[in-house]
Amino acid sequence: MTMAQPTPDSQASWRVLLGCCLVALFGVTALYGSTFGLFLIPMTQDLGWTRAEIAFSMTLVTFIGPLSMPLVGWVIDNLPLRPLVLWGVLLQSANFAAFGLMDSHVAVYYLLCVALMFSATGASLLTLAKIVQQWFDASLGKSLGILFAATAIGAVIHPPWVGWVLAHQGWRTAFFAMGLISLLLGGVAALLLIRERSPGARRAAASTAKTAGPSMLGFLKDATWWSLAWWNMFFGFAIGALSIHFAALLQDRGLSLAQAASMLSVMGIGGFAGNLLAGWLIDRFPATWLARGFVLAPLGAVVLLYFGHGIAAAAVAALMFGLFSSGDHALGAFLARRYFPAEAYGRASATQLMATTLGSGVSPWLSGLVYDATHSYDASLMMAGAAFLLATMAAWRLPAVTADAEAAAAPAVAVAR
Repeated sequence: MTMAQPTPDSQASWRVLLGCCLVALFGVTALYGSTFGLFLIPMTQDLGWTRAEIAFSMTLVTFIGPLSMPLVGWVIDNLPLRPLVLWGVLLQSANFAAFGLMDSHVAVYYLLCVALMFSATGASLLTLAKIVQQWFDASLGKSLGILFAATAIGAVIHPPWVGWVLAHQGWRTAFFAMGLISLLLGGVAALLLIRERSPGARRAAASTAKTAGPSMLGFLKDATWWSLAWWNMFFGFAIGALSIHFAALLQDRGLSLAQAASMLSVMGIGGFAGNLLAGWLIDRFPATWLARGFVLAPLGAVVLLYFGHGIAAAAVAALMFGLFSSGDHALGAFLARRYFPAEAYGRASATQLMATTLGSGVSPWLSGLVYDATHSYDASLMMAGAAFLLATMAAWRLPAVTADAEAAAAPAVAVAR
């Protein structure tokens, strides 16, 4: 006897969303992405590397990442997702601990960064978003907003305790602690709460994907895909140029390590609110409008950072930057879902992630080079501002999603505007 599957937007759906949120909260993006800047100065002092050499790890991942994205998209669209998440949590936790064993050879650091890119794939936001879409219908935008807001919560709670461990126990212990918390808390959440709604339906969708939906090469021939890709790339470039160096920038301007860490938390608070706001708006307004509007506020934050000084200016800029730049994650995921078929979501998101990675991976390295040459982040701020302007232009090229396009993109999911 076959048991009936829970319906979308049910109590079971929210339990699965909770599990996905907890995995995201202790995942690589939330745990390492929000604290990377805190490691710049301690690792520079201890290992003798320059800031540009450390930031180049992001660029290295950029060069290698796009090669893996087609495979990642295929895996998400065709393989069981729960085992991917469980293995992803285990491998990323081991990778964190391995960072704490590094020696003075920067090549070892680069190899571990590349390994982290692959080990974190299973528990990535792409995989978690695919699971969430199995469980939600009318509240899809809200659920995606909550999922990405979990990452922003990590940006609030992780910098203070990681900063404390860095100050009192050193950067190696901080990496060991990150691995342990990822394994224990993320692993328990994945094991107890995450389920796939209908494995049979997933296999049917995978079979349908062989004959329906764009192929990898098909995306490259799609004008809408390119408009969305330019938006993601320029936005990612601007965010990467600022967020990775944000703590170091503030310390160079006289703030202490603890104050810089608190500003990262302020940015995380803005990101949490921004993702919830984006998720709420997505269910009510065309997401293309939001893609255009959400670019302008972080541009204002760049201007404030360039001309303003002191902790008050830093706090306002951090809040503005977090509120509107973090919201783009939910928007990007939803736009990929809105424009392309559900069964091709993994491929659509993965190919878009290639564009985001190109932008966010190159800019931290460039900002590091600029700093090493000028001992100032002023040129980096101007570079980020120009990228935000280009992202705004790309957002205006995104077409409105028609009712016919929505029906084609979501044959089994009716998404409210």
